[in-house]
Amino acid sequence: MFYISFLLFCLMGVNTIAQNAKIDSLKKVIATTKVESMKGFTLCSLCQEYQTLGDIEKALTYGNQGLEISKRINNQKGLYYCLTNIAYCYLYQSNFTKAIDYFQRSLSIREATGNVKLISDGYNDIGTTYYMQGQYSNALKYYQKSMRQIGRIKDKNSYANCFHNIALVYIEQGNYSLALDYLFKSQKIFRALKNYVQESNCINNIGLVYLKQNNYKKASEYFHKSLTNTNNGISETSSIYLNLAKCYVDSDYQQAIAYYKKSIDLAKQIDNRQIQCIVLSNLGELYLKRKEYSKSLEYIHEGLVIANQIQDSLSISYCLSNIAHVRLRLGDYDLAHSNASLSQQIAIKMGDVLQIINSTKFCYQADSALGDWKSAFEHHKLYKQYSDSLHNEDKAKEFGRVESKYQFEKEAEEQKRKETEAKRLAEIETERRNNLQYLSIFGGLIVLFVVLVFIGRFSIPVRVLDIALFATLLILFEFLLILFDPILDRYTGGIPIQKLVFNSVIALGFAPLHGFLEKKLRKRMVKAE
Repeated sequence: MFYISFLLFCLMGVNTIAQNAKIDSLKKVIATTKVESMKGFTLCSLCQEYQTLGDIEKALTYGNQGLEISKRINNQKGLYYCLTNIAYCYLYQSNFTKAIDYFQRSLSIREATGNVKLISDGYNDIGTTYYMQGQYSNALKYYQKSMRQIGRIKDKNSYANCFHNIALVYIEQGNYSLALDYLFKSQKIFRALKNYVQESNCINNIGLVYLKQNNYKKASEYFHKSLTNTNNGISETSSIYLNLAKCYVDSDYQQAIAYYKKSIDLAKQIDNRQIQCIVLSNLGELYLKRKEYSKSLEYIHEGLVIANQIQDSLSISYCLSNIAHVRLRLGDYDLAHSNASLSQQIAIKMGDVLQIINSTKFCYQADSALGDWKSAFEHHKLYKQYSDSLHNEDKAKEFGRVESKYQFEKEAEEQKRKETEAKRLAEIETERRNNLQYLSIFGGLIVLFVVLVFIGRFSIPVRVLDIALFATLLILFEFLLILFDPILDRYTGGIPIQKLVFNSVIALGFAPLHGFLEKKLRKRMVKAE
């Protein structure tokens, strides 16, 4: 459940001291500059810095101030920059409707600039938003639009990023073979570009595919491989430990806890509260499975505090439903009901179907335990309604897998057709070139024989005449060997002894020809003398 939001924020670790120094510097620029465009752009940069720190309210305040200034002076660059940063703030809060709205507005300005890279990035942002919302068909559509734009500028790094994003969609659709195919393509490009951090990220996600297939041995192997990359930052390493922990949840919970603690310790070093929240929630789930309810509540509550601090609606809803689950196990039905209801309200507002199902299930279970049969019936009806919609969505995902396979095979067929056509054109060009060369050689031979005819009219040394005649016949002999070689290969199968016999026949035919021409030329020389 947390994996989608985790993908966006796991790389947001920063050095807080350096971040605060940068914020102070930006505020000085805003206070001193008289250039409106500079002020608007700096306000947007400040929005980005506060967003990175997880202070979304301040980020939105500065982002909207920068947007107003950029609108007033009609600064197109400032407009799309502010709109994009504001969109990311809403994305951080899992407010997907507003995020899409701002990303679309930013994209409209990008398209007006005609800058292919900016347009490609705009499509990618919208694709990521749909991906996080669980609308995988739309995500794939926008990622492919981004890919087509990248094809116009041949940006290998962007290609690799697109491959990676498309792979993430296929992971969620359960199309693991295609996901691995795209991840390996992405990894290969990143390695060639010496972008080792992104290569490590690909390896990490390859491990994630195996984890989803319950192939824990293979998953652990790839996570460890990613972990050995010395270019990883603290945030990347923390995310790898988090994934490694999941490999041991069912088999060795002590090992799982050890990896979770390594992950959260690193996240605390860089104040990455998103990872901290995810780890704490996972620890809460682990202790819930082990029926250690007090420990489970302790970790989930700690995660909820952080989720509220960073205003992550999805994480808040998830923590509340987990608390409801624990309270149901403990028999605290009133507390279970209040937490489940609050989780449900947030989930419905976000439109997250899976979380609506989870929270609604706990709602009707708490209602039943409290004897509120009418509310229990209504919640159970809602639970069935969303469960059925999820079942239909699973069918749609299955169709998506078939559609993706068809698309992949169609692309492979098109690529094969292009290669065949290119090969055919290359063969035509080679044949045309060879024909021209044969014609040139044949023309040259005619010129040589004409020269020999005229030489016979002049008084020249016999030795010179012999050399000229021998050279001409030798060139003619070589020309005939080249000319008949393809035909000879067809009949002899390239067997050397058969080719030798044929070549010897041609050579023997030249002996009387040489004698005949030599005799004629000498007679003409005698007459000339």
